[in-house]
Amino acid sequence: MEIESIKEVFREEAQELLAQIDIPLMELEKTPENSELVNTVFRTLHTIKGSGSMCGFDELARFTHDLESIFDCMRKGLFKADHQIIGLTLKAKDCMKSLIDGNDSIEENNLRNEILEELKTVTEGKSCEDIEEAVEPEEVKIPEVSDTASPKEEHYKIIFMPAPDIFMRTVKIEPLLNELSSLGRYSVRIDTGSIPDFDEIDPERCYVNWIVDLYTDKGIEAIRNVFIFAEDYSELIIKTSHGFYVNNAFFLKEDVSVHKEIIQSRGDGIPSRRAGDGVIADRRKVDATSIRVKNEKLDTLVNVVGELVTLQARLNQESTKARSPEFISIAENLGRLTDELRDSTMSIRMVPLSDTFNGFQRLIYDLSAALNKKMKVVTSGGETELDKNVMEGLRDPLMHLIRNSADHGIESPAVRKEAGKDETGIISLVAEYAGSNVKISIFDDGGGLNREKIRRRAIEKDLLGAGEYDDRQIFNMIFEPGFSTAEVTTDISGRGVGMDVVKRNIEKLRGNIDIESREGEGTTVVLTIPLTLAIIDGFMVELGGGLFILNLSNVRECLDFSQVSREDGDGQFVINLRGDIIPCIDLRTVFKMRSDNAEFPHIVITEIDSIRYGFLVDKVIGKYQTVVKPLARGSHNRDMIAGATILGDGSVALILDAASIVKDMINSAEGNKSNYYQ
Repeated sequence: MEIESIKEVFREEAQELLAQIDIPLMELEKTPENSELVNTVFRTLHTIKGSGSMCGFDELARFTHDLESIFDCMRKGLFKADHQIIGLTLKAKDCMKSLIDGNDSIEENNLRNEILEELKTVTEGKSCEDIEEAVEPEEVKIPEVSDTASPKEEHYKIIFMPAPDIFMRTVKIEPLLNELSSLGRYSVRIDTGSIPDFDEIDPERCYVNWIVDLYTDKGIEAIRNVFIFAEDYSELIIKTSHGFYVNNAFFLKEDVSVHKEIIQSRGDGIPSRRAGDGVIADRRKVDATSIRVKNEKLDTLVNVVGELVTLQARLNQESTKARSPEFISIAENLGRLTDELRDSTMSIRMVPLSDTFNGFQRLIYDLSAALNKKMKVVTSGGETELDKNVMEGLRDPLMHLIRNSADHGIESPAVRKEAGKDETGIISLVAEYAGSNVKISIFDDGGGLNREKIRRRAIEKDLLGAGEYDDRQIFNMIFEPGFSTAEVTTDISGRGVGMDVVKRNIEKLRGNIDIESREGEGTTVVLTIPLTLAIIDGFMVELGGGLFILNLSNVRECLDFSQVSREDGDGQFVINLRGDIIPCIDLRTVFKMRSDNAEFPHIVITEIDSIRYGFLVDKVIGKYQTVVKPLARGSHNRDMIAGATILGDGSVALILDAASIVKDMINSAEGNKSNYYQ
């Protein structure tokens, strides 16, 4: 049981490591001389190989070893990355992912062997050691030890401060020092100033620093490469005659102020681990405060907090009835703490969009090769956060939209050049907060939508009648089931799973989708998504003696219901609101409720897909923080109900899905799409 849990932890960490090397690999193809990118990929492969071997993933370790050797040669400067190596590495990464997931097969094994064979052609069948010998055939002589450096040598003072838990990271200090000694003449001493009393010593923790004086002509990069696998769990200072390195940052010798901040001296220039106000130890502190938590535990926590919010609302009601100052004070303080706990809990489940955005870099890289087009992805607002459950439901719609932009939007290089555009098409992903929602814009600078072609196809399919329509009505036709203007379907898009599925998935997230396009200039698709699906700001109304909740993000204003401009039956009518004709729906009729008890009915004006609609209700209650609970399957009018919530007094209020209600009314209206709801 313990072994399986270790394997599960390895799978999670390995998947995260693999997800992080896509962008470094694609950047390395553009800048093959960038040693930092090479080291990043090499470290990832080495970590997965070593950890995989320890956890019993022998085939993964064997396959990764040959790939790692290629990057080891690149790290030593024996050759540089090219398109072939990057392409093979990306394919190999997919194979590694399958091995980690346990999805091995004969086809996968054959593919791995093909990749390894192609890798051999890169080095002409030679190993990294063979190439190294061919490049430097002369014998290396170890210089004699002396008190002064030779003219070619430089003196480096190295201060290595490992994190206390470095031994538990499977990092061994002795091999590092042995490798360091092979670079030249060196002497080493140990700083023991942080060793605690004997009774407080933990044998699994590291309490000492190492100070090394090294004379070598190998250069600073050779020294830093020695600590490449320890740098995430330690602090490294390398002093030279020109200045000093702190991890990956270089400071000039003249920068005395920075030097004082970094080195908390104890008389001999050795940093003290007990000095807590230096800029060092940032990375070690971050590591110590990061933990991995399973999704199920987070979901349980959110559910419990939701129950607490409901209980606190009931306590508020009871304290108001009791009219006891002490009781009211307790309820208010508990309410404040509950709000803080709710916000903290929801923030734990929030994840940045950057991880999802970065994953599309690889998608466009592959699509560029498949479609023979030049494309790149530009992202902005990746720090914007969404609930992880929302993010999971958003990934597939985003991928479909990007595929459509690449296949139907971006033109071929020849067509773009003829149109006076850059041969490389741009697909832009921009995220930003909009109140309690997040707006995600997907823009491509391609050919745009062909308005006339869409209009003709819609008329052919009886989706539109004769008449004039604005751009929004025309472009929204692409969201109809089975609608496509593509003459030929491809493996990229147009496979029967169209934009209607995208819209349906976005609506499941209680979001909406809008589209704008200019022929010859490009297309923009805007998704508006709620930050979370667990707890929302609601707008409570009364209907037929029961309480219902609308999403507050859709509500724009409320009106007293006094007169009707035109009555169309079936609970549908219109009103004139400051010169605008607003279609309205009588919810009492929709849900077949008695309406003669409403003395002062109201109309709640909402905005759905950039169009305003009114909902007639008996009474407006106001804003209400809503903990969303799912409905059981088979519930009546389930499409019109987004869920339910438990009120403070224990009663249940249904959460209305305004978009679904509008859609149902449009579909049931006479003439289908040709009435005023469109």
